[in-house]
Amino acid sequence: MRKHTVSIIVSDLETNPGLPRLLQSVSRQSTSLDRVEMIIAGNGGHPPSDPAIWQAITGIDAIRLLVLDGSATVSRARNLAAAEAEGDMLVFLRPDHRLDPKYLTTADTVFEDHPDTDVMYADYIRLAPRNNRSANPAMIQLPAFREGLLQARGFLGPAAMIRRELFQRTDGFRDNTFYRDWDLWVQAAYAGGVFHHVAYPLSSCEYHKVSFKERAEDGRCKAIIVINNQGFFHEHTVRWALSYLRGDSWAEAYGFMTIPGPMDVTRMLHDHAMRVMGTDALAEEAIRQFHRAALHSRP
Repeated sequence: MRKHTVSIIVSDLETNPGLPRLLQSVSRQSTSLDRVEMIIAGNGGHPPSDPAIWQAITGIDAIRLLVLDGSATVSRARNLAAAEAEGDMLVFLRPDHRLDPKYLTTADTVFEDHPDTDVMYADYIRLAPRNNRSANPAMIQLPAFREGLLQARGFLGPAAMIRRELFQRTDGFRDNTFYRDWDLWVQAAYAGGVFHHVAYPLSSCEYHKVSFKERAEDGRCKAIIVINNQGFFHEHTVRWALSYLRGDSWAEAYGFMTIPGPMDVTRMLHDHAMRVMGTDALAEEAIRQFHRAALHSRP
């Protein structure tokens, strides 16, 4: 059977200092480097620009720098790089990601033993940031794939591999939500993609503290995922997303990085109705007490 070729795409718009360590983790793959190309999509700030130095670090001859203008977003960088990629399989990485030495070997086995697989994802190791004792390193064990899980959470983790043919059937990465990866995997599932879970940590990534902006935008970004992919979600969840974006009082942001399911939406509506009814009842009782007090105060 013909071995798949792999395009590793790295978006490095801020010229992350961790990029050389990612390149080294690629060079340490136990096999298959002759079937790998790398595309580094950046804004021209990659020092040095000599391809021979990049090739020496990675052990890969097929490595290219894609220089984008200063207005480029992560989504646009990834989409442009994917359009130029030549591999059968695509992997989208950040500079702080690292690949296990058996990443490519495991991918070969998965796609050969399970030829219907379109997306491979695996457990991963979360690394603690430097000089931060509040976050401990941990191995993150992911569940087997179910559409219901993806409808609730973007759980796939880093270094998922997708067939280029399936990626081309999606709209790629979108700019209208922070959760661009989650949105892509929803698109892939809705397009009929088959997901395969590897119960072994094949990558690692640094822990990132959630910013105030990310928390503030969480509800909106989740609602946009639902609106982007309405056919993938229950009609109650679509109603929630539309109502949240309109600012309807009953539609809450819900749990952080979690999209409410149909029962959750029903509960929101019920709780809101109870609160409204309770408020009206209290107001009516207050009016009655006001009138009684006014009658007693008359001479």
